Amino acid sequence: MSERAKTAWLAVGVMTFAGAMCSAHVGKLPPALPLIRADLDFGLVAGGFVLSMFNAVGMTLAVLFGGLADRTGRLRMVGFGFACLVLGGIIGATAHSVEAMLASRFIEGVGFVSVTVCLPYAMVAASAPRDQGMVLGIWSIYHPSGMAMTMLAAPLLLWAFGWRGTWWFLAIVSPFVAWAVLHQMRRLDLPRPSGAPFLHLALDALRTRGFQLIALVFCAYAFQWVTLMSWLPTFLTESFASDLSFAALVTALVVLINAPGCLFGGWVIRRGGRTGPMIITGTAIMALCTLGIFLPGPPVWLRIALALVFSFAGGLIPPALFTCVPRFAPSLRHVSAGNGMLMQGSSMGQFIGAPMVAAAVSLGGGEWVWALGPMLVFCAITGIAGHLLGRQPAPGGSPVGG
Repeated sequence: MSERAKTAWLAVGVMTFAGAMCSAHVGKLPPALPLIRADLDFGLVAGGFVLSMFNAVGMTLAVLFGGLADRTGRLRMVGFGFACLVLGGIIGATAHSVEAMLASRFIEGVGFVSVTVCLPYAMVAASAPRDQGMVLGIWSIYHPSGMAMTMLAAPLLLWAFGWRGTWWFLAIVSPFVAWAVLHQMRRLDLPRPSGAPFLHLALDALRTRGFQLIALVFCAYAFQWVTLMSWLPTFLTESFASDLSFAALVTALVVLINAPGCLFGGWVIRRGGRTGPMIITGTAIMALCTLGIFLPGPPVWLRIALALVFSFAGGLIPPALFTCVPRFAPSLRHVSAGNGMLMQGSSMGQFIGAPMVAAAVSLGGGEWVWALGPMLVFCAITGIAGHLLGRQPAPGGSPVGG
């Protein structure tokens, strides 16, 4: 892959929007779940399985799909991914049983992983060397912006079209997004498919020390961030008798502010920011905010302000990690497998976070101060692993920045 003299900003914007559209498929379910449960007549446990299916796919298959992308080519993998999102959406829109919804979410999860393990490499291919940190910072906003977009639009979509109409809407829009992103990717200097056995590429990625640390940091970060986003509405309504619509709006804003945090992280990288200090700074601020959110005493407005700072400061971490993937890759053909490991770590953190914090709060008799235990433990893991990552030599022999 040759270096570009100028960044293809249109391609960067289209690919970031494509990632946000993939995240919209993730975010469409939580606000619609009460309607789906009533329509299909299934309980909370089954609803939990439907919710967790996306993370289960990412947690188990992301690195394999990354290896497959390196072997077969990123254009094919992105096209396959969007086809899965459309197919899964149609199955969901026509579902009449929980089994059909589970199948729908599994297929959509495969599509989400297939697209998002490929696009970070294409973003690098679209950028000039001096802009790569900023470009990956822009890419980092795809998940919070897609989730927030869906959370804010969901009440209107569900009121106007119902949950099935919302599923149809995203399934119909997705092919147009796929065409736009594939059109931009064809103009980039992407490597030819390697033809190497994808299991070998995946195993090489799993054995790479830098990738292991990236996955660990993202796992611990996602544990904190996604857990707070998941439980914030419940925390506000149970502890402060906040109106549910107010709590939902606050949560959407807290999710959304992570996006400018990621952009700020990309700007810091462009200005020479180092991986280790960025991760440690971000997680230290998150830890202090966590204390203020859950300790007894502060008024609700201060807790909301701290949640906003928590989410913004967390935005320092994803750009630092995405930037590290190409540096630690044993070769260019391992980059998508490395992104798969990053996603696998993120999915693991999301999968275990909400249940662990819920268990801690339950053991504490419903007192939310008990959430501090697991949250602060994973803050510490993020900081320690981030420090080690900053000191880890890249294949060239020098640390990536500690």
